[in-house]
Amino acid sequence: MNHSFINLDSLQVVLDEHRDKLNRFTELLIAENQKYNLTRIDSPQQIEVRHFLDSLAGLSVLDSLAQKTGKPLHILDIGSGAGFPGLVLAVVRPTWNIVSLEATEKKANFQKIVCDTLALKNTTILNGRAEAVAHLAQFRQAFDVVTARALAVMPVLTELSLGFVKINGLGLYWKGPSAKEELNAARAAVNQMGGEIEQTLSYALQTEDSEPAKLSLVVCKKIKPTPKEYPRAFGIIKKKPLS
Repeated sequence: MNHSFINLDSLQVVLDEHRDKLNRFTELLIAENQKYNLTRIDSPQQIEVRHFLDSLAGLSVLDSLAQKTGKPLHILDIGSGAGFPGLVLAVVRPTWNIVSLEATEKKANFQKIVCDTLALKNTTILNGRAEAVAHLAQFRQAFDVVTARALAVMPVLTELSLGFVKINGLGLYWKGPSAKEELNAARAAVNQMGGEIEQTLSYALQTEDSEPAKLSLVVCKKIKPTPKEYPRAFGIIKKKPLS
């Protein structure tokens, strides 16, 4: 397994190229957050760094995969909350097809507002649970990449997600500073779900009014089919994680 550091400086150019849509996204998030408590991050500067820039941390990994496949990526973002990273990726890579899966109805509805307002024609919003949707034929092993940002610990996360991924596709997971410890506990789960841990990437997010946040991306490659019995019901996944 390889480990490297991501320099996020170049991503500021990507944000600037899509400034108009991202500013509108910010306005919508701040306005709707006052009604529905969508996120604890609610200032424009914090939103840009902790939501938008963070959502693009894996862009180099995704661009590399798109170059290898020679076609636009088909991505599923699970547990997407208010649309991160899925809707940000949809803004900056309009040729990619993004499916955003969110279990909480108010958050899924907010994402639909964003898509309508920003005219994101490359995005589909689904209100549902990953452990159920993963067993539907049209979604089973149908995606080049599944993304998940701060959703669950790795043994739980891999069971929820890798059933969606094609062979040679990727699971791309946004994690905090405890990623190393999580990976040690998740290797068996990744293997049982048909994957292998390919690399980890470290990076830091800095805002003016807080200490740097030290974060990680975990990249898992799908190398064999996921057994049909996975994922299990969520209560069972939490009670008896794969090990």
